Amino acid sequence: MKEKPPPLPPPQGATRRRQILACLDGPPLSARELSALVGLPEKEIYGHLEHIRRSQHHQPRRLHVVPAACRQCGFTFGKREKLTCPSRCPRCKEESVTEPLFALDPERG
Repeated sequence: MKEKPPPLPPPQGATRRRQILACLDGPPLSARELSALVGLPEKEIYGHLEHIRRSQHHQPRRLHVVPAACRQCGFTFGKREKLTCPSRCPRCKEESVTEPLFALDPERG
Protein backbone atom coordinates (compact mmCIF):
# COMPACT_ATOMS: atom_id res chain seq x y z
CA MET A 1 0.00 0.00 0.00
CA LYS A 2 1.26 3.47 -0.92
CA GLU A 3 2.33 5.74 1.88
CA LYS A 4 0.04 8.78 2.05
CA PRO A 5 1.58 12.22 1.86
CA PRO A 6 1.09 14.43 4.91
CA PRO A 7 -1.92 16.77 4.84
CA LEU A 8 -1.21 20.16 3.33
CA PRO A 9 -1.92 23.19 5.46
CA PRO A 10 -4.62 25.21 3.72
CA PRO A 11 -3.19 28.37 2.14
CA GLN A 12 -4.52 31.60 3.62
CA GLY A 13 -7.79 32.54 1.91
CA ALA A 14 -7.77 29.54 -0.45
CA THR A 15 -11.08 27.85 -1.17
CA ARG A 16 -11.41 24.08 -0.95
CA ARG A 17 -11.55 23.86 -4.74
CA ARG A 18 -8.30 25.83 -5.04
CA GLN A 19 -6.72 23.50 -2.48
CA ILE A 20 -7.79 20.52 -4.60
CA LEU A 21 -6.37 22.17 -7.73
CA ALA A 22 -3.06 22.73 -5.90
CA CYS A 23 -2.94 19.02 -4.97
CA LEU A 24 -3.71 18.01 -8.56
CA ASP A 25 -0.63 19.89 -9.73
CA GLY A 26 1.64 16.94 -8.86
CA PRO A 27 1.43 13.22 -9.61
CA PRO A 28 -2.01 11.65 -10.18
CA LEU A 29 -3.98 11.09 -6.96
CA SER A 30 -7.13 9.14 -6.11
CA ALA A 31 -10.16 10.82 -4.57
CA ARG A 32 -9.30 9.08 -1.30
CA GLU A 33 -5.82 10.60 -1.30
CA LEU A 34 -7.23 14.04 -2.14
CA SER A 35 -9.72 13.61 0.68
CA ALA A 36 -6.91 13.01 3.16
CA LEU A 37 -4.86 15.93 1.85
CA VAL A 38 -7.64 18.52 1.84
CA GLY A 39 -9.61 17.23 4.83
CA LEU A 40 -12.96 16.72 3.08
CA PRO A 41 -15.10 13.58 2.77
CA GLU A 42 -14.45 11.55 -0.38
CA LYS A 43 -18.02 12.15 -1.61
CA GLU A 44 -17.45 15.91 -1.56
CA ILE A 45 -14.18 15.51 -3.47
CA TYR A 46 -16.06 13.88 -6.36
CA GLY A 47 -18.44 16.85 -6.47
CA HIS A 48 -15.54 19.30 -6.63
CA LEU A 49 -13.77 17.23 -9.29
CA GLU A 50 -16.94 17.17 -11.40
CA HIS A 51 -17.19 20.96 -11.14
CA ILE A 52 -13.52 21.34 -12.09
CA ARG A 53 -14.07 19.09 -15.11
CA ARG A 54 -17.20 21.00 -16.23
CA SER A 55 -15.50 24.39 -15.90
CA GLN A 56 -12.38 23.43 -17.84
CA HIS A 57 -12.90 26.10 -20.48
CA HIS A 58 -12.22 28.70 -17.76
CA GLN A 59 -9.04 26.97 -16.59
CA PRO A 60 -5.60 27.21 -18.23
CA ARG A 61 -5.08 23.48 -17.57
CA ARG A 62 -7.45 20.53 -17.98
CA LEU A 63 -8.34 17.76 -15.53
CA HIS A 64 -6.77 14.48 -16.64
CA VAL A 65 -8.42 11.26 -15.46
CA VAL A 66 -6.47 7.99 -15.39
CA PRO A 67 -9.36 5.52 -15.75
CA ALA A 68 -10.10 2.72 -13.28
CA ALA A 69 -9.04 -0.79 -14.30
CA CYS A 70 -9.90 -4.34 -13.26
CA ARG A 71 -7.09 -6.03 -11.36
CA GLN A 72 -8.24 -9.48 -12.51
CA CYS A 73 -8.64 -9.20 -16.30
CA GLY A 74 -7.16 -5.75 -17.02
CA PHE A 75 -10.37 -4.21 -18.41
CA THR A 76 -10.02 -0.41 -18.52
CA PHE A 77 -13.01 1.86 -17.90
CA GLY A 78 -11.86 4.34 -20.56
CA LYS A 79 -15.29 5.50 -21.75
CA ARG A 80 -16.77 5.92 -18.27
CA GLU A 81 -18.14 9.42 -17.70
CA LYS A 82 -18.60 9.10 -13.92
CA LEU A 83 -15.60 10.06 -11.83
CA THR A 84 -16.41 7.62 -9.01
CA CYS A 85 -14.85 4.17 -8.78
CA PRO A 86 -16.90 1.41 -10.45
CA SER A 87 -18.11 -1.34 -8.15
CA ARG A 88 -17.18 -4.28 -10.39
CA CYS A 89 -15.84 -5.23 -13.81
CA PRO A 90 -18.45 -5.72 -16.56
CA ARG A 91 -16.28 -8.34 -18.27
CA CYS A 92 -15.27 -10.74 -15.47
CA LYS A 93 -17.59 -9.49 -12.66
CA GLU A 94 -14.60 -9.17 -10.31
CA GLU A 95 -14.95 -6.52 -7.60
CA SER A 96 -11.24 -5.75 -7.37
CA VAL A 97 -11.07 -2.53 -9.37
CA THR A 98 -8.39 0.18 -9.09
CA GLU A 99 -9.54 3.70 -8.30
CA PRO A 100 -9.40 6.36 -11.02
CA LEU A 101 -6.59 8.85 -10.58
CA PHE A 102 -6.77 12.60 -11.16
CA ALA A 103 -4.17 15.22 -12.12
CA LEU A 104 -3.90 18.41 -14.13
CA ASP A 105 -2.50 18.17 -17.65
CA PRO A 106 0.72 20.06 -18.26
CA GLU A 107 0.30 23.67 -19.31
CA ARG A 108 -0.93 24.20 -22.83
CA GLY A 109 1.41 26.22 -24.97
